[in-house]
Amino acid sequence: MWNSPAFGLVGIGFYLATSIVGLTLVGSWLDGRFETRPVLTLVFLALGLLVGFVGAYRQLMDVVARSAASRASRGRRSDRGAPRGDDRE
Repeated sequence: MWNSPAFGLVGIGFYLATSIVGLTLVGSWLDGRFETRPVLTLVFLALGLLVGFVGAYRQLMDVVARSAASRASRGRRSDRGAPRGDDRE
């Protein structure tokens, strides 16, 4: 159960959200500090989106690879014993 791909997907969502929100908050704080509102907030929002989506893509590819490897090592149980279309008498 704990090895489920669903947990990897939750981690991807958390990473994406924290990247975007975290960097946007940093940009907002810097805007207040340097009185450049909203320039740095928008710059860091764009940076957060970029970092978030690249990281999410990499994590998703890892989850897909682990899921495929897990399926291959189990021998695809769903196909065992299932009648095939070419086994006609």
